[in-house]
Amino acid sequence: MKTTLKKTMAALSAAAVVAASAAVMAVPTSAAGVSLTMGSKTLTLAELKAANYQVTLPIGVTDSINSVGFGVTLGEGLTYVDLEASVKKATCLAATNDAGNFVFAPFAYATVPLKAVSGQIAAITVEVSKDAKAGDTFTLSIDGKDSDGVETSYKNGETGDSGVPGGGAGTITIVEDPTEPTTEATTAAPTATPVAATTTAAKVATATKKAAKSTSSPKTGDALPVAGVAVAVAVIGGVALVAKKRK
Repeated sequence: MKTTLKKTMAALSAAAVVAASAAVMAVPTSAAGVSLTMGSKTLTLAELKAANYQVTLPIGVTDSINSVGFGVTLGEGLTYVDLEASVKKATCLAATNDAGNFVFAPFAYATVPLKAVSGQIAAITVEVSKDAKAGDTFTLSIDGKDSDGVETSYKNGETGDSGVPGGGAGTITIVEDPTEPTTEATTAAPTATPVAATTTAAKVATATKKAAKSTSSPKTGDALPVAGVAVAVAVIGGVALVAKKRK
């Protein structure tokens, strides 16, 4: 929601009064202090286009508060779209300068009974330039100052702590769209048809040994060569035939 800077400052003052009236103790300055934080986001160019070039970032505080005023400076390539409170029942009114690169907003949270809040308190939406490309980074800075550089303050209504909040910064980074890994087709090497091995049996040279003539009759139990046996059978047969004729 947009309004004028004067109305915004008035709303901030009213919020501070509400928080102060709810507090029951003195208002010392916080020794530890509270800082404002700005979120960051990384997205691909495709994601940015799908979101119509709009990106939302969280705004937070490092300690418990009930009210705080903050200014957000948008870096080159960013345009303000919207800013809303992230805490239920809290109010957060935003006003921009003519250039649209600075936003001032007071945040106030006053419940009954009074409770302070910490962490994310608001969210800002900005539009990124349509000329954005992978590798670009856009910066948003936040602090407790208005458009004239006047410091504002935070207040914790429960403890009475107050002070000027510290600042911070966030970024929007555009990265390359992921690429599908290229898979090269693998051609299988031709399979050779196995050839049956032809085995040629080597001829074994066999030495033929001529049987030696024996002049003596073989003894009983002596083994005769095959050739010798054949000769012996023939001789025995011849002797038997001669013996038969003589009878």
